[in-house]
Amino acid sequence: MSKLLAIIVKVWKAYSLEEKVLSLVFLVLTLFFSVRGLLFLVTPGSVFAETGVYAEGMVSAKPVLINPLYTDFSQANRDVSALVFSGLLKYDPKVGAFVDDLASLRVSEDGKEYFLTLREGAKWHDGQPVVVEDVLFTFSVITSPQFQNTLLKANFDGVNIERADDRTVRFTLSSPNSFFITTLNVGILPAHLLSEVDVSGLPTNKFNLQPVGTGPYRVASPLEFSNDGKQRVVLSQFQDYYGVKPAIREIRLKIYPDEESLVRDRQSLDIVARLTGKIGELVYDNRFQTVSYALPQYLAVFYNTESGKLRELKLRIALSKLIDKDELVSKLENKIRVDTPLLELDRKDWLNKPDLNEANGALFDAGYKFKKDEQGQIVEGEAYRKDKDGKELELTLTARKFEEGTSQDLETRQVAEYLIESWKKGGVKVNLQFLGEQEYLEALKTKQYDMIMAGQSMGYNLDTYTYWHSSQVKEGGLNLSRFMNLAADQQIEKIRATFDKDEKQERQTRLAEIIAKEVPALFLYRPNYLFLTDGKVKNISLQNLVYESDRFVNIADWCIGNECK
Repeated sequence: MSKLLAIIVKVWKAYSLEEKVLSLVFLVLTLFFSVRGLLFLVTPGSVFAETGVYAEGMVSAKPVLINPLYTDFSQANRDVSALVFSGLLKYDPKVGAFVDDLASLRVSEDGKEYFLTLREGAKWHDGQPVVVEDVLFTFSVITSPQFQNTLLKANFDGVNIERADDRTVRFTLSSPNSFFITTLNVGILPAHLLSEVDVSGLPTNKFNLQPVGTGPYRVASPLEFSNDGKQRVVLSQFQDYYGVKPAIREIRLKIYPDEESLVRDRQSLDIVARLTGKIGELVYDNRFQTVSYALPQYLAVFYNTESGKLRELKLRIALSKLIDKDELVSKLENKIRVDTPLLELDRKDWLNKPDLNEANGALFDAGYKFKKDEQGQIVEGEAYRKDKDGKELELTLTARKFEEGTSQDLETRQVAEYLIESWKKGGVKVNLQFLGEQEYLEALKTKQYDMIMAGQSMGYNLDTYTYWHSSQVKEGGLNLSRFMNLAADQQIEKIRATFDKDEKQERQTRLAEIIAKEVPALFLYRPNYLFLTDGKVKNISLQNLVYESDRFVNIADWCIGNECK
């Protein structure tokens, strides 16, 4: 040992000053990374954890708009905006209810007036105070004829919004609406920065790249775009946030144009919040823990009940009876079958049991028969039924065209092909029509289709008015089946008007029974999403989520490494 030490001293003396400095630096770095590597083997979540930074990946082929008024346009918009902006109220998954946020709520005894009083001391990220003018400005944009988000705008149709005093805004409804409270979590915009911007130009305004909000995190630098379609935004703590400040110092959100790009970059990610189960490389990566969760949304085939043949109830019944939803769901990954749009109801007696005999009987009763010979046998080569005039029973199924090879494209084709083959067994010829995004949206708007495959989200209130009330049959409305039923309308209106939970559930049951009897749509399934985490971030809860972004409501509970107690 003494000889080795003597050799080291001799070599050290032979080094120049510059060599001695470089040697010391190398020695320190070697010791540092050796210790870090040992720590990683023992407790991987603690390595680099004290930096208080984590990276999350998501998929969006569209440019991200960091603007709370356009969150319905993409999940990435909703996720980023949830951290940067805040609303008058917020949905808290912990309690499964809406609670105060930027304002406190008081409702009049008749349920028609909602008074929102701003909290003291709330500031924008640029230091300006939040004032009543900001609230009035935000809702003036939403209710403007030029506003592009028709779904959000519909929430405030017929609502009068005005200043009640220097800190309070009053919303006056024409009739009580127990669901109205769920519309008041929309993020508020800064009037002092945007009041001069034309509403039609707001989606393309540079504000959306580095906006100023009131949420727990601020956009540290403008949203970044790369030539390969990737986007990146870095969020940092807002030190003057009015609520409980989160412990996590910085969040790096990476937005990928497709799932394959995300998979290739997975080593740089700590969390992936939404997968449909198609990305096996991530699901079976030992680095990630997987948790499943479902949201109040579903996929359905909507029959245009005002379009030619589909006016006939017997035909709609037959189309539904020809589909074995359990078999379809078994062919897909992470799907839960659905039989009613009233997702909060658990009624197994509504299960749509496939029955070829019943389907054939309904088609026969509707006047559609196979051509038969003198012996009463179906003529060879006759695959489809014909009406009394000898015309084949032919319909068209419209679906959205996604980028070829993506999981959305593969799933849409798989579902459509299964439906078409199942209908063929009953002698129904169905052609498949794929439309690009804009054409598809135009078809939804004008209701120009026989049948259309579409997804619907019931949102926070599970309110069926937007999707099933006859007033929404109009062009641009979201009653995609053009379903008009007076009894259903009455139930929908009374469900809205009552604040009594028992009465609400009773009327929801009646409504579900009406929809099941009239068969305006074939309800297929709801997706079961996967949440992946490498364990670096602790205390994340996925209970009672309505949108994935709801996980951020309680981000103050999240922690990393040494910050966790």
